[in-house]
Amino acid sequence: MAQIPYAESNGFLSVEVQLKYAADVFLVDRINYQRYCSGQKFNYFGGHFTKTPVRISVEGAGRWYLIVRGGGQYRYRWIHR
Repeated sequence: MAQIPYAESNGFLSVEVQLKYAADVFLVDRINYQRYCSGQKFNYFGGHFTKTPVRISVEGAGRWYLIVRGGGQYRYRWIHR
């Protein structure tokens, strides 16, 4: 599996993703990332996006993972508050 981008949050975190093509874009916490990797049902913030940029915000301390499925290459930047 390719290296998955992640960021540590102290309570609020956003990510902005520039897509080349439509893609599924998710932010997941550590537990749901483990579920995703093992093929189990997982909870996420995000969805399927056809327009760019995509911006997803989450609340909660800890590590958050950015998953982009489909869409080919993409660029992203974390926004901490």
